[in-house]
Amino acid sequence: MTRTAIVGGTLVDVRTGKTTANTTVLTDGERIAEVGPADRVRAPAGAKEVDARGGWLIPGLTDMHAHVRSPALLPVYLAFGVTTVRDPGGSLTRSVLLRRDVAEGRRIGPRMFIAGPILDGIPPLWPEMTLLVDTVERAEAAVRFLAAQEVDFIKVYNSVPERSLEAIVRTAHKLKLRVTGHVPRSLTMTRAIEIGMDGLEHVRVTGREMLSPEEAAKLDYLPVRRREAMLWERFDLSSPKFTALIKRVAKKSVFLDPTFVVDAAPVRTDEERERAERMDGLPDWIAETIRPARAARDAADPNRVMEQPQDVMELGRSGLRKRQQFIRMCAEAGVRLVTGTDFTGLGEDLPGRGVQQELGYLVACGLTPLAALRASTITAAAALGKEREMGAIERGKLADILVLDKDPLAEVRNIAAIRAVVHGGRATTPAELLAAPPPEPETPYAR
Repeated sequence: MTRTAIVGGTLVDVRTGKTTANTTVLTDGERIAEVGPADRVRAPAGAKEVDARGGWLIPGLTDMHAHVRSPALLPVYLAFGVTTVRDPGGSLTRSVLLRRDVAEGRRIGPRMFIAGPILDGIPPLWPEMTLLVDTVERAEAAVRFLAAQEVDFIKVYNSVPERSLEAIVRTAHKLKLRVTGHVPRSLTMTRAIEIGMDGLEHVRVTGREMLSPEEAAKLDYLPVRRREAMLWERFDLSSPKFTALIKRVAKKSVFLDPTFVVDAAPVRTDEERERAERMDGLPDWIAETIRPARAARDAADPNRVMEQPQDVMELGRSGLRKRQQFIRMCAEAGVRLVTGTDFTGLGEDLPGRGVQQELGYLVACGLTPLAALRASTITAAAALGKEREMGAIERGKLADILVLDKDPLAEVRNIAAIRAVVHGGRATTPAELLAAPPPEPETPYAR
């Protein structure tokens, strides 16, 4: 069994923000065995030592909205400090086998929590990763089928009918599964959380929530980028309706995943896009692996509905700023925020690095670096139902730990200064993780 001693670092308590200098963390297997002052906690004989002197210790980060498109890129998540991913929609068999490969050590990668196929109420855009739930009977059957396949949660999409959503939530909760996803376009965010959705993906406030029925009917079913630009132009964040909505989300303890990384990408300037897509200093194999995955994603959107139309580009940019203001208001009201990316791109949006960018967006909303860090650690663990297992550096928890060269509480961008990654008690470095693409594992179910 692997034993590791992380010696001499400054421990960051993500619950309180307290820092403790010259701390030693001992791991035994994949768990944290002991945490304490270096003069009291001694490394056992034979333990691998990780020198954390002059550095800071934080829990591993979480990407709560990561569609894992290329298995070869799994180590890249770890290299950028993401030790857990939640995949909210993909091929069921592929997701189950990837999760098994990682859990059983055949692949190097972050812990995986999977939804399998998304649930939607219209003929699917992606047949291989969607189950049709246009009736109550299909909705209940879909949830029971996914539960039997041992998914970790349920993901709903844009066009789930209200009665189907009620059946999905009711059935999922009976089976101890949480439900997250998009607010269906025919509903309001208020109604979605009243029905019992546990999490909300993206900042999606429908027109019918805030506007007149006539105006909402014109906008709510437009393609996503045009719709969001035109809706947020009309939204008044100072209105009593917005105040009431935010209070309701906070009161219901819903987890909100803003995914600013994917929202910001279409409204970047040419200069911002060029800077974002640079991959200076990274091995060539990463770009060679990610470009086909990105091309496949783009091919699945032949009508380019995910691109920002030029005639509403400025509205899109101002709408993004208003969504950031909305998230600041949510944070001040106590809404539980988590970090997700929903994007596989180049440069700064790489797997793992996108979470670092998302943390920066949260700070730009007005959160402190500590509050942003909580969103990617202890709050993310709570959203997964694993707060007793993950999200903090405490005895008995899984040993997913980052050693940083700079203080993450001083500047959130310091989270990128990773000296070492400890995942399940095994220590490595970003350079080792990025050195070469991993070989395809030999699996016991390969034929």
